[in-house]
Amino acid sequence: MDNKRISEIVDEEMIKQDANRYRDMREILTIPKSIADEFDQIYEDTEEYQKNVAQMFSSMQPYFVLESYPEILHWLEDDVKNTNVVLAYLAGKALGVDLVKVGEG
Repeated sequence: MDNKRISEIVDEEMIKQDANRYRDMREILTIPKSIADEFDQIYEDTEEYQKNVAQMFSSMQPYFVLESYPEILHWLEDDVKNTNVVLAYLAGKALGVDLVKVGEG
C-alpha cells in the first residue's frame, strides 16, 4: 500500500470520527418539539436586523414577552441548562445548521 492510499484511509477515518462526535453531541442537546415550534415562530416573527442571537440575549432586550409563552417559561425554569440549549438552538437557526436535536414533546 502506498503512502497516498494510507493518507486517504486516515483522512476518511478522521472524517468518520468527527461525524460520530457531532452526532453524539446532537444526541445530548435536545429541545422538545413544542418548545422548538414556539421559538421557531418567535424567530420567524423577529425583524431580520434583530436576529443576532448573541446580541438578543446579552443585551436582555425584550424581543418577546416571556410571560406570553407559559410553556417556554416553565421549560426554561425547569433546568438552568435549558437556556443554553435554547441559545444553541437559535444560534443554529441563525447559522443555518442543526446544533440541537428536536425531540418529542
